[in-house]
Amino acid sequence: MKLVLVLAACVLSVLAAPAIANDSSGFQSTTGIHLSSTADIRMQSEELYISPTRIRIDYVFHNVADHPVTTLVVFPLPDLDLSQGLTAPHWAFPVDKSNFLDFKVRIDGKAIAANLERRAFFHGRDVTRDVAAAGALDMAPWLPGAYERQASALPAAGLARLRRDGLLAAGEDPDTPQWHLRTRYFWTQTFPAGADVRMHQTYRPFVGSALISNVAKVSGRKVVGWLVGREAASTDRYCIDPATRQALSAAQKRKTLGGSVAELEYILTTARNWLGPIGRFHLIIDKGTPANIVSLCWPGLRKTGPTTYEWTGADFVPQRNIALLIFE
Repeated sequence: MKLVLVLAACVLSVLAAPAIANDSSGFQSTTGIHLSSTADIRMQSEELYISPTRIRIDYVFHNVADHPVTTLVVFPLPDLDLSQGLTAPHWAFPVDKSNFLDFKVRIDGKAIAANLERRAFFHGRDVTRDVAAAGALDMAPWLPGAYERQASALPAAGLARLRRDGLLAAGEDPDTPQWHLRTRYFWTQTFPAGADVRMHQTYRPFVGSALISNVAKVSGRKVVGWLVGREAASTDRYCIDPATRQALSAAQKRKTLGGSVAELEYILTTARNWLGPIGRFHLIIDKGTPANIVSLCWPGLRKTGPTTYEWTGADFVPQRNIALLIFE
């Protein structure tokens, strides 16, 4: 069994499945990559930059052990319900290629190549082997009609098996995948004894959006974007306070806001799988355009520029994840 470190990631999304998670540890088995914890590696610092077009994360890790620790580092993505196609969930893959987030990693200033694991789940059952055997594990809704083009390129026997088993069915395209796609980037990393390791990541996020006729009445208890109208947790998901609602109403009257709302989600709580708290956590939120209005549950954010807000904390133990709205 190999130890695994699971990296944080921000996703501009609202999915029925988990979003990307903060650094953690785990292990790899025949059923994929799983999370666990580590008592040897401390997250000295994390700087997280979130914008609608680019996510940037800088970590400093420290191995407190008297021996090197070799781990499998994992960067998990949210599960994607491929049966929704392009139009229903209001999203698209950021880049039309295997590395569809344009995900890049540098370790101590040196670029490394991350591997990508794909797994398929159908009604909670792992069907990766069946989908891969049919040659369909790479199917994704890049553009309208993409599913049908991809299905037509599959071997006839594999296509027939997928249809027979209900893994391909009529939807946005005649042969629409019915599985949830779970993807994770991963690589092997050695942390030298008693030393720091600096890790830099960048990628292009998914964009979850919705068109709302009256943005001033968006509920803070419902997910906005890919699952419009889906009930969220009992607590306020976005902390849209009275001042923000007043700003939204005023902007709508001035017609400086359209009806487009985007959501970003970032899982922080898996940072608890590291040794101790995050030594220093620096959060930068960039709303993209000065006229945009942003709302999230993060007390103490201070405005530092026309589009940016920041917060810094020491010995930080995240108690909740980030879910923010950008009214465009």
